[in-house]
Amino acid sequence: MRKTWRSVGVVGVLLLGVLPAGAAQAVDDPPVTPPTVGVAPSGTPDVVESTPPPAAETPTPPAVEEPTPTPTPAAAWSITLDQPAASWEDKPTIFTGKISQPITGSYITLWQRVPGAWVLRASTRTTAGGVYKFSFTWPYTGTFAFRTMIGVKDTTALAISAYRTVPIQDRKIVINTPAAWYATLTGASVTGRMTPAEPGKELGLQEYLGSGKWRTLSIAKMDAAGNFRLRVPDDVPSTRTVRVLTRYVNQPAMEYSGLATIVVKAALNPKVYAVSAAMVPNTYRAGCPVKPSSLRLLQLNYWGFDGKVHRGELVLRDAAVAKMITVWTATFTSKFPIRQMVRVDRFGGSDVRSMAADNTSAFNCRRVTGDPYSLSPHSYGWAIDINTVENPYLAANGVWYPSNGLAYRNRSVSRPGMLFASSTATKYLIAQGYFWGARWAKPDYQHFEPK
Repeated sequence: MRKTWRSVGVVGVLLLGVLPAGAAQAVDDPPVTPPTVGVAPSGTPDVVESTPPPAAETPTPPAVEEPTPTPTPAAAWSITLDQPAASWEDKPTIFTGKISQPITGSYITLWQRVPGAWVLRASTRTTAGGVYKFSFTWPYTGTFAFRTMIGVKDTTALAISAYRTVPIQDRKIVINTPAAWYATLTGASVTGRMTPAEPGKELGLQEYLGSGKWRTLSIAKMDAAGNFRLRVPDDVPSTRTVRVLTRYVNQPAMEYSGLATIVVKAALNPKVYAVSAAMVPNTYRAGCPVKPSSLRLLQLNYWGFDGKVHRGELVLRDAAVAKMITVWTATFTSKFPIRQMVRVDRFGGSDVRSMAADNTSAFNCRRVTGDPYSLSPHSYGWAIDINTVENPYLAANGVWYPSNGLAYRNRSVSRPGMLFASSTATKYLIAQGYFWGARWAKPDYQHFEPK
């Protein structure tokens, strides 16, 4: 269309002058203003005039558009996570932080990084001011990453904190190497140290019973440096496999030491000490044939009627100590039972009370029970009475002592603690030059004295 109009441009110009007013123009091109062609009103010849072009217009610069105001967004949410302190595998790690809005009750979750994922570990809600706090125990050692968020999913959380790494350290209980063996009643114990130290924290000593079962033997608290001492029962010979563990913590966070073997062997373990008057206030007085300086305190172990080892004491003449150690070593080895063995001073010096308590004893400066006219052989520190209830005494006045030992007058029935000619104590005392009172016309089954 546009090409057609241009090819007849000259003709078109000529014809325009004779086209009736209102004739159509091509819509493809901008309108063209033709020169004026026509008859002048005065009848003068036609004059072709060109219409001058309009004066050039100064282009109006486009209006500068003001930017559309952007609505101010609501305040953005954020959450902080403070750097936790290094912790231990059986001690809670404390996580604290704050959200940007001081709102109480916002739901906060704690997440831990594991290989390939973040795992939800705990949840809580904010308190006044938008602060929060978690207490979380992780029972494994290493360095782990944690983060918190407002909400329960990272895709919908209002905010997620930066992550923090926390070293979880290995709590250790180390046992010192025990001795090869311990004698009974010498204070056998397991010692060691716990890291980190928690002064006052309780530890337990357990013994392995087999089949996965353990039994608690003792409990103690560590000192300020983490050192501990846990007693091992040493009143019976034994070989025990033991361990030390923390108490009052959840099973996954419980700490155990390595194993140790504690061997306890039965032994007499005799100890000899000098005697002062203050040690024998009820069994010695001025005028006694032997002064305290000539006496000795012999401490030794003995087997009790309960099948356990106990610690006893005898006050003896100094020259009798070696003989008694020989006798009691053999008696202890034979496990002959003794009810108790303490100084008669514990009974106020009363021989009757001492016998009623089934007490084995030696020195007591006194008159013969049942015979106020004779000085007892015990006044010299040589004589000894053994298991006074199981081995009663018929006094010169015809009375049996003690009264609670009357059932043992029948010597045809052998019961624990009774003395016979075949008893180890009897044989060894006789071998040391002693005479047994059972041979007297009025038998004294408990009594031995030098010939």
